[in-house]
Amino acid sequence: MNRTEALKHIGSTILIDKGKEGTYFGRLEEVFTPPKKTWSGKVTILGVSEPPDLEHAHSLQELKNATVTVPGSKIKKSEMEWDLSYEASACQAVQQVIDDIHKQVETYNQSAAQWREIGSQFGAMDVEKTPTEENTPLPDEPYVYYRVRQSKESVYLEEEINRETLELEGCPFEFEIQYKGKWIAASYAYALTFEDKKGKKHQVKEYDWVRIHTNQFDPFTILLNELEQPARESFMRDLQAFGFTTKHMVDCHNRLLYELLQAEGMASFKGVNFITFKKTGKTLFVQHHYERTLYEDQPDFVYDRFECTTDEGKRRIATYTNAYTKGH
Repeated sequence: MNRTEALKHIGSTILIDKGKEGTYFGRLEEVFTPPKKTWSGKVTILGVSEPPDLEHAHSLQELKNATVTVPGSKIKKSEMEWDLSYEASACQAVQQVIDDIHKQVETYNQSAAQWREIGSQFGAMDVEKTPTEENTPLPDEPYVYYRVRQSKESVYLEEEINRETLELEGCPFEFEIQYKGKWIAASYAYALTFEDKKGKKHQVKEYDWVRIHTNQFDPFTILLNELEQPARESFMRDLQAFGFTTKHMVDCHNRLLYELLQAEGMASFKGVNFITFKKTGKTLFVQHHYERTLYEDQPDFVYDRFECTTDEGKRRIATYTNAYTKGH
């Protein structure tokens, strides 16, 4: 920016580059243009664009809402108008640095693990585990642990051992997140926000741990979770009427789960699930006929029909739908 442009930007948001002390948003208050000398500007600091080097971190406090005079060569145009507080911008900028460091550490740890594997081909490697490996939860726990990850398009979970990913948007699972040192149940809300059972919102950060109980990956558990409350309660009553509980389930063929996993671009599902319950001297077979039609502008159509038959010939049929007619 030259002195002529600077005069036109008085009162506007600009950037000042203070080198190792960081880059800041500011409001250009006044321009000094002495003849035959470099022009300078009087600037009120509004916020942080890029934080300083660590050894100059004190600048964050010293420059907060300060008014400074800087050479014109340090003043740049800004593409945005300022609408944040100084504190919010500082937190945002520092968080970005932390996230970048975490990503670098992860990259270095992966490289170290790969080199250890290569080296082990030639002999025993006396190498300590990386911090990531040390902090990875034990695999024999009844949970699958994921790291929260974020891309430009979405927020997702990544399982560290196999690098499997799980999109959070629309995910049916119930999660557990850490709050004040304890694991609490929560569902995904939006962005980096989860909601506990009391409706309280909790913010997580990228690389935080999130876990899912392995029971939720069970086909029968997924089938029950897919049912609407009245249908699930009706089915459980029928089980009890035959003298069975969910603990007696020995096999579940969940066709609906398969269809949902392959459902990209599909809006209608129809099929049959088969469930077998057994206990001493008695077997119960259940055929679950289902229909699902997904809509964007109205509630989805749901139809469930359970045909329960014991090996003694006893039979019971229950039907649930959220529509008054099959034509919905």
